[in-house]
Amino acid sequence: MGKKLLINGLIIFGAVSAGVCVSMKPWQVYQQQNSEAKQRVDEMRAAEGRRDLLLRKEARVQSSIGREEQARQAGYLGPGEVASDPDKK
Repeated sequence: MGKKLLINGLIIFGAVSAGVCVSMKPWQVYQQQNSEAKQRVDEMRAAEGRRDLLLRKEARVQSSIGREEQARQAGYLGPGEVASDPDKK
């Protein structure tokens, strides 16, 4: 009975070992694909953040306040306004 138990134990151990060895490659592939997927998600979130920022900037530029800011940066003075010299006080 002891010899039969030892043989059964060795067969079970061999089967488990073979199963572990055979399943290692798929787990490595899974880990690699999971890592790449996380990287792509991070890249996508960063791109969405940049897109959101650009949309907000565009909305600001298209607004009347944004157009006035651009005009004043280009040197526009409204009727009755006088340019001030910030160097002289």
